Order: sequence, then structure tokens, then C-alpha cells
Amino acid sequence: MSLDSVLQATSCLTDLPRLVAELGHEPLWEELPPWTDVRRAATVGRHGRFLWIGAESGRPVSEVVRGIAKRFSTNGCAAGVLVVYPPDRELGIAAGLGEPAVLRIALDAPGPIPLASLRRLAALPAGSSTAFAARAAEALSGQGVGREFFRQFRATVELAEHAVSGRGLRDAGHRRALGLLQLTRVLFLYFVQSRGWLDGRTDFLRAAVDDCLARRRSLQRHLFDPLFFGTLNRPTESRTRGVRAFGAIPFLNGGLFEPHALERRYRPSLPDAFWRESFDQLFERYHFTVGESDPATTAAVAPDMLGRVFEGVMEPAHRKASGTYYTPAALVRQLVDATCVALVGVRLGCHDAEADALIAAQDPAALSILTSATILDPACGSGAFLLGALERIAAVRVALGESPGTARRTTLQRQLFGVDLSGMAIRLAELRLWLSVVAADPALDARSVRPLPNLDSLVRQGDSLLEPAAARVACSPGVARAAGAARRRIVTAVGPDKARLAAELRSLELAAAAESADARVQQAARRTAEFVGMLRSPTLFGDRLTPGTAQRRHLHDLRAELRAARAARRALAATGDLPWFQFEAHFPDIMHRGGFDAVIGNPPWVRAEEVPAEMRRQVAARYRWWRAPRTKGFGHQPDLAVAFLERAHELAAPDGVITQLVPAKVATAAYGSAARASLVRETTIHAAVDLTAEASADFGATVYPMAIITTRRQPPPAHVVRRMLDPAARGVRQERLGAAAWTTAGPEAEAVAARLRAAFAPLQSRYACRLGVKTGANDVFLDPQGVETDLLRAALRGRDLRPFSAVAQSRLLWTHDEQGRPLQKLPPEVAGYLARYESRLRTRADFTGGPFWSLFRTRGALAPHRVAWVDVARQLAAAVPTGDVIVLNSCYVIEAATAPEAHAACAWLNSTWVRAVARLTAAPASGGYARFSAGVVGSLPAPPDDPQLARIGEDGARGITVQEELDERVAGLLDLADGERSALARMARTGADHRR
Repeated sequence: MSLDSVLQATSCLTDLPRLVAELGHEPLWEELPPWTDVRRAATVGRHGRFLWIGAESGRPVSEVVRGIAKRFSTNGCAAGVLVVYPPDRELGIAAGLGEPAVLRIALDAPGPIPLASLRRLAALPAGSSTAFAARAAEALSGQGVGREFFRQFRATVELAEHAVSGRGLRDAGHRRALGLLQLTRVLFLYFVQSRGWLDGRTDFLRAAVDDCLARRRSLQRHLFDPLFFGTLNRPTESRTRGVRAFGAIPFLNGGLFEPHALERRYRPSLPDAFWRESFDQLFERYHFTVGESDPATTAAVAPDMLGRVFEGVMEPAHRKASGTYYTPAALVRQLVDATCVALVGVRLGCHDAEADALIAAQDPAALSILTSATILDPACGSGAFLLGALERIAAVRVALGESPGTARRTTLQRQLFGVDLSGMAIRLAELRLWLSVVAADPALDARSVRPLPNLDSLVRQGDSLLEPAAARVACSPGVARAAGAARRRIVTAVGPDKARLAAELRSLELAAAAESADARVQQAARRTAEFVGMLRSPTLFGDRLTPGTAQRRHLHDLRAELRAARAARRALAATGDLPWFQFEAHFPDIMHRGGFDAVIGNPPWVRAEEVPAEMRRQVAARYRWWRAPRTKGFGHQPDLAVAFLERAHELAAPDGVITQLVPAKVATAAYGSAARASLVRETTIHAAVDLTAEASADFGATVYPMAIITTRRQPPPAHVVRRMLDPAARGVRQERLGAAAWTTAGPEAEAVAARLRAAFAPLQSRYACRLGVKTGANDVFLDPQGVETDLLRAALRGRDLRPFSAVAQSRLLWTHDEQGRPLQKLPPEVAGYLARYESRLRTRADFTGGPFWSLFRTRGALAPHRVAWVDVARQLAAAVPTGDVIVLNSCYVIEAATAPEAHAACAWLNSTWVRAVARLTAAPASGGYARFSAGVVGSLPAPPDDPQLARIGEDGARGITVQEELDERVAGLLDLADGERSALARMARTGADHRR
């Protein structure tokens, strides 16, 4: 019997061993005692050591199967569960560790998607019970399909990049964009085909390809080009006789099936061999569905997978450089909901918990706020937050009586806006939004489908961060109103009206840009004249002021700004077009009102060293929150997300809500101090939530996210900042926050830390905290093979350090003298060894000249009395290395004047109480670790001069157990009360819990 036949023949518990056998697993039968909601139960099969538990339920499958699976998982049994519910003729299958994956199957009509999941389950190798449970969960949930599809889609994009041809087409970026454009059109049509809208068939595309090839015609010329440009983008009555042979094909409009500017330029084509491969290896291998939340369809390729497709088709280097990572859908929904709650609370003047209750109760005033709000994602990527906002606002409109299709179209037309630098991202964002409209369209056939909205005036390609000609001055009210009205009309326009409105909108955007450029010139000229006038004004003694360096630099910048403003105005006048993106020009009606009601998103996370030097200069000049402290290197320079956070606040209207996902380090790192101070002083902070534990695994990258939700207005008295997204959660008063690190501990631990900061000088006032020695090429300098020389020194790495213990396990080729200066000449054996790596050593990021064998950050390497601690650890751990050991840059060091002073400082840092205070501000790292940077340790209370501390530290270094005595001594020195000890002890267990 076939698998679907076996399913159709299944009606009760005793039939389940036959199903297990059909899966290729060993059938069994061993009755089990029944339990709540289960009439009968039995062990019905096994696969290796993995057991299949069968049950016949007295309640619908959806209500019991997950609970049964979790019961076995909680008890440590990695087993699968098969539950049959005879009244509904339904089978539930669950497997997994922790939260199980569930597949529901209609036994009389299993359908292709559940059958595909079962076939993947049957193909899995046995292995251990836990390993099979994990793989089974993947097969049932469709995650395996997702990963396979992402890999194959990326491979197909790469093939397209090399296969596409066109007149003068050589640019690799254009080749990739054109290949992706063709593939996204076909991908979109597979989703449309799943609705039965392509001539009423679910195999239209495969049959059309086969027919075209059978007639020996070009797929590009005779199928895709006529289908895209002569059918899908034209109303039925205006189609030619030739394309009418395709049958009943909907008029989709919307921009996806109009020739792109690159297509008009290159006239590209993909060969038949490529298209055959694409259909055989990609499109025809998978099932597609426009549903995103139906548990029965999770094994199909769904629109919500397209965000991961976008990340998948990007090169890893580009993804890292652009800081672009997929945001999990569940987190998007949480942040969109939190934004809606904050917006309603601000507008109605109530607390977030009350606003949440009003939304849940469908209060008319609350819902009206949500259905009129303008929402922007200024770095929208593939549209995750735009899609999340669309679903949320459309649901509100449905609650008010609109149909689902109308609700989504209206929300798109009036409320959602996105910008991204990547044209590829914009294309996929549009695709996901269109698919959301398709999913809600009630049409049963092609003739009933309404044209898709035009999104190109709502989702724009551009640079939100560095607008090259931004005056940040709104245009006149008349132009703003007219541009907004034209944009709203063009969203639903078709045919000649669309072309006419597009020309009208471009004209109005150009007018808005011209007015903004004029205002910019006037502002720049006025500031320059005022400053020159100030310089020329006589002093009190009648002398002419002599400009200093800073004043000359400022005058130079003012004149450069004036030249740029005049050049921009000339460019507009000369070209009659707008060659850049600008919020004041492209969304003039919204900017004239002061900005967007909500700005939400996950901006690029790019470390300072990954940002090009010229861009760093521009960003530092433009954004005050991004200006880094005056430190060498990149360790204390901001992530680019900080600049986006400031930009989001600029783009929000007064009383507008800003929700941004940023690196968790923004809350604690020195580079975030300007942002933290401004947020506390200038905004109402609803929530600052560390999401590392909940979300980092779902991002598909090692990231440590934090959600910051604020309103652009002064905070009310006694305002509380939540540490959780839950609107009813407790928090800390905003006035207690500031430029200092924001901690995630409870208020009791924070109060202790605040008292200690006030009572004790910081450690950095007494000691300079430095990173250890950096080689820039560990494989060259550490444990070199075949080099026996007196230049080899013991080297201490973070992995070698424990509290009070530093046992170096590596040897470092030390190419410096006793003062830390690079040797001018090396012994012949060492010189010959390093000569093989000369070109590589000269290209190290820290190398700026001198001997190519130079090491970096050598100042603290040779001090006789030092304390070292591990940079990344579960808890702060310090030790005193011997004087001849080189401490490497996985550790930090401080220098002490004497050995007793070093041992005292080491003991101080190893005390439970100081560790707890350090954990308060340490940045999170994966696996429960934290980063104990120079800023974190430098802000700790400095150790007092205490002979007992030195004696305890020396005992600890000799291997004597000293923790209890140490904690008692430090508690006395810190004057900790019993309640304060309890609060810090709970905080200290944060690291200890992870060790278990």
C-alpha cells in the first residue's frame, strides 16, 4: 500500500503499527495504561532506540498531541507520539526535544504537504534517540524544507548571475540583480499558482515550460517575457491575441511585472538550460503556500521564509559588512505589538498596561489611533517589520468591519513606509507585502483578482543614514499636501492613470527637494556669515580676533557645507530629476507634519572597524550619539546601529514612538554613553529589554539583541522603564538611569551598585586597564614549530586563567626588548622563519609601520607586578601572573606598584560582591558568558589599602581555599548590609547558574 492509502485506512490505535512500518520503522505493540484525555495507549514502534508512542484520544488532536509529547520529553524520554482522533478522522504526530514539532493530518485527504513531511521522516537515519528526535522535529516542522530551499535558491541565483546575458552586461552586481529579478518573478508566480489563479491550474508553470520546450521555442522569449510583460501587467481587454493563449491569467499590476530599469538598459536573457535546471532542481521540488501561520502547511515554502531567502542569497562578506541579519517573525510580532501599545498609551495619556487592555477590548479610540498611524522602517531589509505591522494593523481594521483583503490594501496605501540601501532587499520586501495581499484576496479565479498595489512610492531604495543633500527642512504645505495625495492615488492606479500620476508625483518630489535645497543654502549661508562676522568683530580692546585651529576648522566645515548645498541646488536645476533619496522630498507630507508616528526596525549592526574611513568621518560629523570617545583603536567606537538609533528619533514626529533592535552592548559599553544620556534626558523610555537569551539563537547568527522602545517627548514624573516587553512588567525609574551603564538586574542590586559607585573611587582612577599583547597572527607567533630560541616566552591566554591561578600553556615568539620595543634585528633562525610570513604580517589591521615582526599593545607585557583577568567568562576571574609571562589579548591587565598590592587587587576582583557588580554592566556573550572589558572593570570600586586582602590574595595564589574568608572581608570593607549581600548574591548566581 502507498503512504496515503495507509493513512486513509487508519481509523484507530491498532492501525498505527502498520503506519510505523510504512515509514520503514520497526512496528511494535505493547499496551500502556491510559491517562487523561487518552482512551487507549501503546508503544507502536521504534527506530533504533527512538520509540513511537501511539494513543487514541477522546479530544481533538490539536488539544492533546503537543501535551502528550511534552510529557514524555519532560520525563527525559525522547519519543515520538502518534495520536488518532476517530470522530474527526485526524492524526497528530509530534516529536522533538523541549517544545515539540507537531504535524496534523486529515486521514481521508492527507494532501501533498503532510505526505512530503512523512516521507522526509521516513528517510531519516536511526542514530541515537535524542539525535533522531531533533531530526524528526525538523522534518515535521518543515525547517528541513526551509534550509534546503534556501540553499538551492542561493545556488540558483549564483547560476543565474553567470548565465544571464545582455548587450554590454558586464557588471557583476547588475548580473546578480537581473538574475534575482527573474527568479523572484517566477517564485512569486508559484505562490500565485497555489491559489489556482493561473488558468485555474496548480501545474500551469510546469506545463507551460514543458510545452514551450516541446515546440523548440526559447523559454525567455516565448514564455517568460510574454507572460510577464504582455499578460500579468496588462488588463485582459488590452492583451494581444498571442498572449491570450495562456488562458485566464490575472492582471496583477503592482510593479513586479514591469520592465526594470536594468532590463531596459541591457535587454537580458537567460538560456533554456538554466531555466530547465531551475525548474527541475528548485521550483518543482517544493510545495508553495501563501499561508504563513497554518500548522498544517508548515512543511511548504511559505512567504515568511523569504526573509531568510534574502539573507541566504547575500554573500557572507557582504552580509557582515552591511550588518544585515534576518529578524525572527515571533520577535517582530512582539516588537510591533509593543510599539502599538506605546503609541496608544502616549496618545491617550495612559500607562502601557492600560493601553494594552484598551487594544484587547477593541476600544474605538485606541483602534482609531492604530489605523491612522504612519509607520516607517528606515532600514527595512526584506520587509520583516513592514510585514509585521501590516498584519497587526490589518487585523485591527478587520475588527472594525473591513474585509481582510481591503484591510491589507488600505493599510499599505496609507500607513506603511520603508527605505533600504539594497535594491535586492527592496525587491523582496515588495514581494512579501504583495504575497500578504494575495493571501487575503478572496478571489476564486483569475478574473476576480484585484490588481496588486503599486509599492514603489512607499518602499524606496535609498540611504536613510547619510542623505547626500538633506536639508532636514520640510517643504511648503501646498507641495506637501499635493505630493501625499498623488502618492496615495498612485498606489491603486493602473494603465494610463498610473503613468500620469507617476509623472505628477516625480514633479512634486522634485519641487519638494528644490524647496528643501533652497532652505539648506539659506541656512548654510546664514551660519557662515554669522561666524565670519563673529571672527571679524573687534574685541573689547579693539583688536581683531585671531582664529585658532578649532575656529578655522569650523569655518572650513561651514564653507564646505555651503558649497555642497549650492552644488545640490544646481544639480536639481540642471537635471530636472532627483538623483538621491531624501525624506523631505520623497515623503514630504509626513515630514511636514513633523515625522512618522512610529519608527520601527532592526538597523544594520556594523562594528566601527567594518565601516569605511570616509563613512566613519561623515557619520561622526552628522550624529552626536555616534561620536566615539577619544581612544585609540576601535574597541570603544560605536556600532553603526547607534547612528541609526539617533536617526530614527529624528524621523519620528513629536510624541512618535521609536522601537529599535540594537546590540545589547549599547546599554553598557562606553561608546553608548552619549546615546544613553540623550535617551534618558530627551525621551520617554518605555522599555529597554535584553533579548539575548530569548532571541539570539533564532537570528541564525551570534548576536546579542536589545530592544529599546521610546517616545520622542520628555518623560513624565516618576516614569518607569520596563526590563521586559510585557506592558505590565515592573521596572526602574528613568531618572535613575543616565550615561552610566544600564543594567538588567533588579532594583535592589542596582541600588547597591549605585551606593558603591558613590562611596568609592573607580578602579580606573587608580589603575590603567589595558588589553594584553596582540599578535594579529597567532598561528605564526604562538607555539612556532622548529624555532628554538631564547626569544620564546610563556604566554597566558584566557583559557589558561582561573581565579587566583594563571598557568601559561603556550609559548610566544617575543620579538621585542625588555622595554617592549620591537627588536631592530632578529637572530638568523627567527628571521628566516618570519620572512615566510612577511607579506601577511605587513597587512595586519594594527600594523602601521616599523619592523614587520612587531607585536601590538606591549606596554603591560613586562611589568613585574600585574593582575590579569579574562575578557570573556561566565564570571569575573583574576590572577597574578609571574613577571616573565606575556599576557595575551584574550585577557586584560592592570599594573601594580608592589606584589602585595597586586595580590590585594586580585583578591578584590575575585570576591563574590565585586563579581556581582561587574556582572551588572558586563555585555552579554553566547552560552551565558559575558565580556568583562576595561570599561566594566575600570568602573568597579577601587580596592582599599588593606593588608588582609593582600594576605588572602597570596594564599589564594598558593592554592589555599579562601573564598569564604575573602567574601567576609570584602563585605566588611564595602559595608554591605544583609539585604545588600542577598541582592548581590542573587546577581552573582547569574554566572554560576550558567556553569551548571
